[in-house]
Amino acid sequence: MKIPKEVKELFDQVPVMALSTVDKSGMPNVSAIASKKIVDSDTLITIDTFHRKTLDNINHNAHVAIALWKDGVGFQIKGRAEHYTQGEIFESAKKWILKTKPKKIVKGVILIKVEEVYYLTPDYSLAGKKCE
Repeated sequence: MKIPKEVKELFDQVPVMALSTVDKSGMPNVSAIASKKIVDSDTLITIDTFHRKTLDNINHNAHVAIALWKDGVGFQIKGRAEHYTQGEIFESAKKWILKTKPKKIVKGVILIKVEEVYYLTPDYSLAGKKCE
């Protein structure tokens, strides 16, 4: 799914978003993500600096959800994640983040292919509605 324009705009504005995963037993996990970037029409990346449970969960179940919001507007992005610690995707993301945060420790990169986007906006006509 192409990431809608309004989601891209909000994505670039929010300093931190929530990334959720699920472990083998179905227990949810949420981590805060600050180093993030949209790389093309249906793909985004986050930088892995502190992940432990998140990576274990992605290795077991690649489905993830992201929540981002600001000033009464919000979205949930659902997709499939892959973790990279080498190769072109890793090197490209590492180069990008070290330009903006030179002291950042980059253990890996999580690449997320967006499959669905929903409104989180607290509005009776929008909340939970799928973005087209």
